[in-house]
Amino acid sequence: MCPKTSSRTDGGPTEGKKKILFLILPLVALCIGLYKQKDTEIQRKDGQILPTVAPKSSSEQQCIPPSINEFPEDIFTQEQRQSGFVAIHFVATIYLCLVLAIVCDQFFVPTLEIIAESLNVPVDVAGATFMAIGTSSPELYSAVIGSFVTEGDIGIGTIVGSAVFNILGVTAVTGLVLWNQESSVDWFPISRDCLVYIFSVTTLICIIQDNVVTSVESVLLIMMFGVYIAVMYFNSSIKEWGEGTVEDLHRWWKKSRRARASSFGHRRSLSLKASRMGDPRLLLLTQTTDAPSSPVPLSADSVAEDNGSDTTTSSEDLELDDDLSPWTVPPDSTFQFVLWMITWPALVLLTYTIPSCKKPNEGNFVLTFISSVIWIGVISYMCSWMVTIISHTFGFPDSVAGITILAAGISVPEIIASIIVVKSGMANMAICNLIGSNIFDILFCLGVPWFIKTFFFSKTSSLIINSSALTYTTATLLSTVILLFITFSVAGWKLNRKVGFMCLGLYLAFLVIACLCEMNAFGQMNPPTCES
Repeated sequence: MCPKTSSRTDGGPTEGKKKILFLILPLVALCIGLYKQKDTEIQRKDGQILPTVAPKSSSEQQCIPPSINEFPEDIFTQEQRQSGFVAIHFVATIYLCLVLAIVCDQFFVPTLEIIAESLNVPVDVAGATFMAIGTSSPELYSAVIGSFVTEGDIGIGTIVGSAVFNILGVTAVTGLVLWNQESSVDWFPISRDCLVYIFSVTTLICIIQDNVVTSVESVLLIMMFGVYIAVMYFNSSIKEWGEGTVEDLHRWWKKSRRARASSFGHRRSLSLKASRMGDPRLLLLTQTTDAPSSPVPLSADSVAEDNGSDTTTSSEDLELDDDLSPWTVPPDSTFQFVLWMITWPALVLLTYTIPSCKKPNEGNFVLTFISSVIWIGVISYMCSWMVTIISHTFGFPDSVAGITILAAGISVPEIIASIIVVKSGMANMAICNLIGSNIFDILFCLGVPWFIKTFFFSKTSSLIINSSALTYTTATLLSTVILLFITFSVAGWKLNRKVGFMCLGLYLAFLVIACLCEMNAFGQMNPPTCES
C-alpha cells in the first residue's frame, strides 16, 4: 500500500503519470502487433471471414443452438413442464436465491470487511476487486463450462447480457431500496472504474468485430486485467494525481473566467462563490473536491449524514439475521421463523462447509472467502440453469431470455451483495463492485477461457464467435456506463431513489430496444434458434 503524501509538491502527480505510462506502453506495443498476427491466422474470401477450421454445414450456420443445450438435461420433458411441472423450477429458483442471500449476508460480505481492514484497503478498492471476483464467479464458471463442455460461444452472450443489468438494473434496485434515505458516493473511484470499463469494452469490440478470437487477443485481455489490478494497488497515488489535476483545472477555469470578464470590461470583482454558482460544471467540481473523502466504516452499524440529518442503518434492518444459525430458532417474528424453517437444510449444509469468520474466528477469513466464492458460483449456475429451463418452456427466444431473465438470474449475487453493503452505508463498495465485476467478466472471465481454448485446444490458435449481433450488443455497454456516470453527476454524486428511478427508466428503455433488435424488428440481425 502506497503511503499517503501530505503535499502535492513532492512529485506525486509526476510519479502517477509515469506509472500510468509504464502500464499503458506495453499494451500499446501489443496492440500494434495484434492484427498482424491475426491476418496470418484468418483467411478472407469475398469479404467474408473464413477461419482455418473445418466449416460447419449450412444447416448449422442458419440457426443458433438453444441455450438449454448448454446445461445438463432436465429430469422433466418439455411436455411435462408445459403441463405444470415448470412450477417446480420456479420454486427452485426462488429457493436458490434465498440460499444465495444467506451465503452473501452470513459469509461473503463479512470476509470483505475483514480483508479490507486487515490489508488497509479502501472499501471502493475492495468492492472493485475482492467483491467483484466473488460475485462474478457464476460468469467465470459459465465461461469455463461453455469452453470445454458445451462448445458454445464460451459465455460471451451471458457476460454481455448481464453487464447492462449489473450497471443499470442493480443500481436501480439499490437506489429504490434506500427510498427515503440516500448515501454519498465518491466521484473518483466511479470515474476510475468507468474509464477502465470503457477501455475494456472498446477492446472487446475490436476483438469480436470479425467474429474471430486469437490467442494474442486473449492474452491482451488478461494483461489488461493485470493492469487494472495494478491500478488498484497504486490507487492512492493515482487518486492524489487525479484530484490534483481537477484542482489545477478548477484554478485554470477560475482564472480564465476572470480574464474573460476583464476583457469585456467587467471591472467588478468576481467572488469564488459567484463563479461556482454561475457554471454547473464548477458546481460539480466544488462538490467533488472541496469535501475530503473519508473512509466509510466497515461495519454493519453505520451512520450516514446528509443535509444535517442522521440516518442510522443497523444490522437489524437487513433482511436476514446476522446470527442466523441452523441450531438457533429466531425469536423475532413469524416471518423469520418461517424463513428459518424453509432454509434450514441449506443452513446446515453451509454451516459445515463454510468456516465462520465472525468473532472470535477472524483468522478463517481466507477459507471463508474461498468457500463463499465456490458456493456462489455453484448456486448461481444452478439458478441460471432453472431460469433457462423456464424461458425454454414458455418459448421465449434465447436472445431475449439472455438479456432479460437469464441476465437477472445470473446477477443475483450482485443484487443481494449490493443491497446488503448499501444498507450498511458502503455505497462506494456497491457501485465499484458493479462496474468492477463487469471489468472482471470481460477481461478475466473471457480472457482466461479464450486463452486456454486457443492456446492449448485449437490448431489455428483461434476460435469462432457465432453470433453476428454481439458486436452491436457489446457496443451498447459503452452507452450504459456513460449514462450511469451522467446519472450520478446529475444527482450530485448521491445514491437515492432519484438515481434508482433514472436507472430503472434507462434499463427499461434498453430492454425494449434490445428485444426489438434481437427479434429482428429492425432487420435480419440474428438467425433463428435451432430446434432442440
